Amino acid sequence: MREAEIKLEMYSIIPQLFRLINELSEDQQVTILKQVSKGNLKKHLFKAIVDMTDVQQMNLLKQLESLAVNDTSVKTVSLDDDEEASMRGHRRKRCLLNVTYSSEGKEFKDYILDISSVGVFIETEETFAVGQQIVLNFTLPNYQQPLKLDSSVAWIGHRGIGVKFKHLSPYQEEIIHSYIAKDERA
Repeated sequence: MREAEIKLEMYSIIPQLFRLINELSEDQQVTILKQVSKGNLKKHLFKAIVDMTDVQQMNLLKQLESLAVNDTSVKTVSLDDDEEASMRGHRRKRCLLNVTYSSEGKEFKDYILDISSVGVFIETEETFAVGQQIVLNFTLPNYQQPLKLDSSVAWIGHRGIGVKFKHLSPYQEEIIHSYIAKDERA
């Protein structure tokens, strides 16, 4: 009878896992996949490729060939026909900005490598937890006053952390948006 109870319990756990994973951001889902694959991410990618449509496989092939020819930096690829329909919901701008930030009474200095209207990616070797509160201080080239922004860790990667802004004022939003759009107008 105990074995039947265990199987019944497992069938109730799977829908809960599906629901929780569905509620995560794509970056968080990738982090979970990396943790679950335990260093064998290629195997999971190969399985995903086999499950793709022919069109998705062709788009992936073109993008990967383009990445190999153009440069060796890490980029996000899109499996959609429309280049704007990327894996991220917000346009990100690559940058190299000094940032000082604090969390749990500790001060840190690192670099912001990209920024969007909702957050930044900070290259760091420090250890943080998803959800950990952080106060960012950085200056954008188009606005010389430092921005002090309440934020939280949204995801953790091998090179750093994705940080999500909290409670931006309309003025702060405009400053950030103006910086992101600056090169598009030039």
